[in-house]
Parts: sequence; structure tokens; C-alpha cells
Amino acid sequence: MKAPIPVIEPGLEQAVKWPWQVAPSEAAAWGIPIDAPPEAPVINPGVSATPETIAKATPVTKVIPKGPPAQMVEHTVAKGDSLTKIGHTYGVTVDQLRSFNELKNDRIVIGQIVKVPGENDVKALVAAETAAQEATKDKAKEEAKAAPKEAAKAKEKAKKNAPAPKEEPPVLIATKPHRPLPPAAWNASQLVQIQAFLDRQGFTIGPIDGTAGPVYDAAYKAFEKAHPGQLHTPEGLPSPAMKAIGGPYVEYVLTAADMRWISPREGSAPPSKSRAKAVEPPPTFDELTRETFMAYHSTWEFVAERFHAAESFLRHINPGLKNPNVPGAIFLVPNVLPFEIEKALEAPLQPAADPAAPVSASMIGVNRLIIHRGDTVIASMPVSSARPGLHGRRTWKVMEVIPRPRMTSTGSAAAPLPAPATLAAGPNNPVGIAWINLAKSGDPKILPYGLHGTSIPGTMAKQESIGGFRLTNWDIARVVRLLPVGTELKWE
Repeated sequence: MKAPIPVIEPGLEQAVKWPWQVAPSEAAAWGIPIDAPPEAPVINPGVSATPETIAKATPVTKVIPKGPPAQMVEHTVAKGDSLTKIGHTYGVTVDQLRSFNELKNDRIVIGQIVKVPGENDVKALVAAETAAQEATKDKAKEEAKAAPKEAAKAKEKAKKNAPAPKEEPPVLIATKPHRPLPPAAWNASQLVQIQAFLDRQGFTIGPIDGTAGPVYDAAYKAFEKAHPGQLHTPEGLPSPAMKAIGGPYVEYVLTAADMRWISPREGSAPPSKSRAKAVEPPPTFDELTRETFMAYHSTWEFVAERFHAAESFLRHINPGLKNPNVPGAIFLVPNVLPFEIEKALEAPLQPAADPAAPVSASMIGVNRLIIHRGDTVIASMPVSSARPGLHGRRTWKVMEVIPRPRMTSTGSAAAPLPAPATLAAGPNNPVGIAWINLAKSGDPKILPYGLHGTSIPGTMAKQESIGGFRLTNWDIARVVRLLPVGTELKWE
């Protein structure tokens, strides 16, 4: 039985009641510093410097492993160690550790010596694995040659019994795959093809998950109304435009540069059988405010957001993916235009107003943001309010964008904090990667409720948080490049 979804975004249970101020952060601080020395802890005035207060005040700095050590290293297992954690520390995979130490499983004990393979050792392990794979392929080829007549008969029989094709077989992947598509990907392919196509056109459903529902229906109907006949032919088959994207899926190879956006931690890999019931505790407010950059919690979360997918769906269509946290890991992903966080906030952000093709926007029931250019709908995206009852009336106005927002609060008026609390910038900041200021029409005063991203794309319609009106990070990245300063935002 699944645990119920918390009503409030974890860690913000008290913070949702406080007023928050938004400010841009420096572009140079956008990402995890690699090999950066830890910052000195800052203790509030009047607080004694005990080990507990120092630990609480010390910023969480992530160090990205560059790769395996030059030579073999003997690691003594300490409390809290696991093969996954040791692999992260030294830049090797769990499989490599297991093979190099001739381990039958992932179980290790305190005091045990785990040998970490060096660069040449890793090369030898990779070569041995490649040789084994080639041997398996050669064996399969030999078995096929051993029974040519039987194979020919089976092929001829299948050809005779096969029904006459009514249409071209669907293309399921736009690039040559490294491995066969799993059944889960096949089963969801038809809906993923439509969802990926809609997403490419700016008519998004939030995280792509290969299932139908109210948000999917809203995007589908909005596109059909704006562009009739471009989803399917009169016979109900995929339109030429939909076929042109090349299929519902592509593959993505994780790179070393991607690790700048990910905070490796114990929960980043799918649990093994021995840890299947282990659940990582949600972050506390203190932990959130200690972060110097609010990065993705795992590789799965990073890849899911990059390709506009639900993390659970991404795991579902990548069963048995080993070592997902290592550069070179290959993910099957929806065939969308990827959200490249490293480029998403490149200047200039907001476009200049064009009187010949004026842009306007509408908020439909705090559920969907519709953007027009002239009389044409150019985008339709799901949106939700961060707090219950938050709504607008009549017409508002779009103001300037605040990129890489960080949030600061002094607490409530009745119980102010001893020192301001800050939530650092990053994709996992509760307001995401960008914030668009809003004002009421005719009043230049900036409202405390902006249009922004989110750290919880899969549950932003179910959980309270701080901020104003939320879109996914990949949608807000597109919205800022569609809405000039002064754009009217009508509430409907």
C-alpha cells in the first residue's frame, strides 16, 4: 500500500505560513561547484559554537567524483557505508566493485576491506565484460547457423500465418537503440507519442507518464481546437506531422557535465532487494536551508525533468538499468525537446513586444495557462496555485523575470526567526528555476505572488508550497521566452 502524499511539500510545513521575498542569484553560483572546498560555517550571533550548532550551520557542499582512482585503493567499511556510497565516493560502479572483489551480493560489514579498482583495473573489467557480451553474441550466431532449415521453416510459417498489414508498423524510437525496448515502453508507446508531440507544440500535460487523464485531455482538446486535424488523419492514424518527430522515444546518454546538477546520495539508485523496504526520510527545513545549491536529488530526477517525464514512468520504462548514476548510463526517454538547464536561462530571456503580433495570456481556473499571439493559441500548460484559495481577478500584467531565484523569509510576524532563512537557488528550490513578477493592471506595485517553476512537478497540484502560481521547470523556461514585459494576464 502506497503512503499518502503529504499535504505540504516536505520540509516546508511551517514555512508555507510565512511571507517570502524573492531575489536573483549569481549566474556563477548556478550549479554544484566541483571539487570546491567546504565553506566556513556561519554561527548566528549569541549562539555558542558547539559541535551540534556547527554541524547545523555548515553548508552542504557536494563534490563530484571525476572517475576511478589512478591506482587501486583499499577502503575500510565504516558505519553507513554501502557499495553505492563507496562507488559515488571513488567514481566507480557497484558492478565494478562487486566484480573486482568477487562479491556474490551487495552485503558488506563494518571493518571489511573493499578494494576499489584503479583506472587500469576498470579498463580490464570493461574489456572482460565486453568480451563476455561478444562471446554471447557469437554463441547466438552459431546456434542460428546450426539450424538454418528450422529457422527458414519457422519464418515461412510465420509469414503465412501473419495477417495482411493494414498500415505501416509504428516506429517506436527515433534513434538506433542500444538495447531492446521493454514491454512497458511498448505498451505506453501510442499515448507517449501523442504526449511528446503535444509537448513539442507547447501544449503540455506536465510530466509525461503514458496514461490518459484530465490534464492530458485538456492539452489534447486545446490543441485540437487550435490546430484541427494535425493530430490524426481522417482514418484515425497518426498525422504526418506526428510521424515526423520519429517515434515516441529516444535514448539519452548521461554525461560527466550532467553531474554538475545532481547531488548524489544514497537514495539515488533503485533499492536492491535487501533494501526494498528502506524509504529515505523527507528533508527537514534545516536541511533545505543548509543547501548552497538546491540540485536534483538523483540522476533519475535529473533525466526525468530533462525529458519532461514522471520519474516513476522513467523507472518503469528502464527496468534493470544498472549504474544509472555513472556517466555513460543510457536512458530510454520521451522524444521531446529536452529541457537543458545549462542553457535555459541564457540571456536575453523575455522577448520584446511586437505590436504587429501582440501576445496575451489567460489563466483558466488556476488550472491552465493559455498564451495567444494575435488570435492564435501558441501554448497551453498546466498550472497550480502554491496555496489554497490563491486566485486573481480581472486583468493582471506580466512584469520582469527573476532568473535563478532564491527565497528569503524572517518567519511570521507573531514568531519571527532569530536570523533570516534562505532557500538557495537551484531546480529544487520550491519556486524552481525562474520567477515572473506580476502586477495588477494599472498598478505598478509588484505582487507577492509570481508565476514560477516548481521542485515537485508530479505533485504540484496536490501539495502546498511557497510562492504563487506554479508550472513545471521546463514549462516556465518556455514561458519566459514567450511573454514580453507588459503582457496582459486575464483571469477566466
